[in-house]
Amino acid sequence: MSAAGRETPRRGTLLIPFTLACAVLADRAVVGVSTGGRGAFGLVLVVAPLVAAATIARHGTRQTLGFLTHPAFVWAIAPFLVLTAALPIFGVMFYGFPERTLLAITEATSALSFLVIGAALSSSDDHAWSRWLLLAIVLQLLYATGQAIYLARAPGWELFTPFHQWDLSLQMFFGELVQARGTGLYFNPNELGLWAGVAVILAWTMLPPRLRSIGVTLALVTLILSQSRGALVALVVALAAGGVWSVVRGRPGRSTALRTVLSFAFAGLIVAVVVAAIGPSRELLSRFGALLDVLTQGPRADVNLAGRLDYWSAVLNLNVVYPWGTWGPPEMILGTAVDSSWFRAFSQGSVPYVAALALLILAPLAVRDSRFGRGLVLVAVLVAVAGLTQTPLDYPVIYLFWVLLGAGLQSSVVARTSARAILREPWTLNVVPAERDRFPGRHPSRSP
Repeated sequence: MSAAGRETPRRGTLLIPFTLACAVLADRAVVGVSTGGRGAFGLVLVVAPLVAAATIARHGTRQTLGFLTHPAFVWAIAPFLVLTAALPIFGVMFYGFPERTLLAITEATSALSFLVIGAALSSSDDHAWSRWLLLAIVLQLLYATGQAIYLARAPGWELFTPFHQWDLSLQMFFGELVQARGTGLYFNPNELGLWAGVAVILAWTMLPPRLRSIGVTLALVTLILSQSRGALVALVVALAAGGVWSVVRGRPGRSTALRTVLSFAFAGLIVAVVVAAIGPSRELLSRFGALLDVLTQGPRADVNLAGRLDYWSAVLNLNVVYPWGTWGPPEMILGTAVDSSWFRAFSQGSVPYVAALALLILAPLAVRDSRFGRGLVLVAVLVAVAGLTQTPLDYPVIYLFWVLLGAGLQSSVVARTSARAILREPWTLNVVPAERDRFPGRHPSRSP
């Protein structure tokens, strides 16, 4: 292999810690601005486009923008990004939403920026991700553990006091902090839960075998500390879907499937022991026990889920007044958050926006690169299921989804282009037949 070939997998690897830092620390990297609202502006919204522009200049358009030609981007991703950027503009123009709501356009620009970054990372191998991914998992777990110890007033809880004050300082930007559950380096426990679910998937699909079980176990502990039931259910569904998909495609043998089940069972046992030692077991049993009540008594058995049902009913009623959606943020009309990506999309852009979101979730199925495609599909299922009761597209961890999607699409485009080049390149006719017969295993020489 040439020197250039050996260096290819290392191209742009500094973008990996940058991506993980954005996914983990975005809630902490905010500044106060005068917008007429809460005044919180995430630095990632500015830094990510700048890094993407620098990446294009550094690696060239062929290596960073090739994914734009992929049919999945054209038909499944671009419609969602276009509507995400256009709807706030229409809301200001036609429904009188305040100009500050135009900041919602940054959701589209950030997504496109991380798609570009992902395309630049399409040639990176799993080893380049391993240490940074494991470091991020450990960092989130340590912080969530410190929060649990502080809340339980366990030995050494005083040491976490400065960090708790740091958590409280974010209330001026995001509202009231939920202190009964672990939030990690985020502000919302559900964000930590979604991070942990994504971390479980990436640890299982990207970490080397000797670190795989460790990463999965640490991420599962983090998930339980967040007490996010939506993320837990979404992870279970994603893993089950991945198992069914593998069986349908005939990939895993019985021994592989058994090892997978035993690994997750062992990780679950360790999680139960660790969380029982450091976490408020009574609250945990109460929250997760409510899932059984929902299954046996119906959705109204859980107070939180019942409240969400009322919000979603209000969204459906809102659609009667705004049949094509509110275009601007529906929360400003409802006076409350819409705790569902699907219902929020319906309230803002009606059926077209929901259809665009569904196509976005299906886009990973078009990725043929096994390095990114396997984990990417599971993450997409996780986001789709969690989006029923949460808004994962608004959480910083979604940056990882965009990066993996960009990497997978770029890899698919490169593979397709290479295959076409091989098929179309003509063979020369100046090959001596005797030499061709003497060396049947060699390709004939090509024209200059």
